[in-house]
Amino acid sequence: MPDFGGAGGFSGQALTGGNGGDAGNDAIVPNFYYSRPINKHTVFGLGVNAPFGLVTEYDDDWQGRYHGIESDMKTININPSLAFKATDKLSLGFGVNLQKVELQLTQMADLGALSAAPQASDGKVNLEADDWSWGYNLGVMFQATEATRLALAYRSKISHTLTGDGTITQVATGAIVADGNISGQVALPESASFAVHHQINDKWAVMADASWTRWSRFKELAINSDGTLPSSSKPENWENTMRYGLGLSYDHNDKWAFRAGIAYDETPISDEFRTPRIPGEDRTWVAVGATYKYSNNITVDAGYTHIFVSDPKINDVDANGYTLTGEYDASVDILGVQMRWLFL
Repeated sequence: MPDFGGAGGFSGQALTGGNGGDAGNDAIVPNFYYSRPINKHTVFGLGVNAPFGLVTEYDDDWQGRYHGIESDMKTININPSLAFKATDKLSLGFGVNLQKVELQLTQMADLGALSAAPQASDGKVNLEADDWSWGYNLGVMFQATEATRLALAYRSKISHTLTGDGTITQVATGAIVADGNISGQVALPESASFAVHHQINDKWAVMADASWTRWSRFKELAINSDGTLPSSSKPENWENTMRYGLGLSYDHNDKWAFRAGIAYDETPISDEFRTPRIPGEDRTWVAVGATYKYSNNITVDAGYTHIFVSDPKINDVDANGYTLTGEYDASVDILGVQMRWLFL
């Protein structure tokens, strides 16, 4: 929930409007995974998931309406892969990622600032674009001892050229005052992860991991238009990040297993470049979960995560000189349920 002290424009007077309400939305994120042995040493796998995504949505009349109202990015990643058991201790994996991105951005525009003949009204900007692209992923797992295994995974960057349509609609009349085809470049970053799993005894195991993500590829949010809709560019200048996790699992009996974990996740967004579209800050994850073996071929997993987010502060100036200052009270709750079906 954001709390803003004020926003000002060309005249220096504060803009009217509320704090935008709860900018976070509930979302259902499905996923699907399938694996099948090809022979004694090779397994085929298929994963369908959503590795990147964001949704923030404010009230149309909030104080930061010229900075952003709705920001909605969805990804669908289709990941066929092969895994090979090279030796008794070493396994290798390779996959291809076919990825679709859908992006929608809305905000209010001061029509007087966009036109040589100023109009005393607001216009609502709506931008929609999408793209398909591809990348790859690599993995290696090494059984260092009978109780300890090590894993290293890498996912390549995926570069997207998004294309779509943009309009500006006059709020008072509903008339379209600007439109055009739009395009923009987005590079979803590469990442590398290292993980350790150690079996303490037949009941307890401990896990740890560290992940690096090259968010520094996100330099700006640039929209190009070939129509009457003006092009725009917003500096982002994100930074590379690290994420560290530690987990513990307990096999209670043949039916039940329990897990818990904690992680620290750095934000790529510095205070200088934080915007209301993605008001991120450093996060601490605390998670618990359980597994129930219903039968020899059906297993159910469930988990709950609460993410503590350091309160983000914002001091953002848009291209027309409107300044937005304030602070967010942020947190995230995640509930996950999955079923595994083993074809015997």
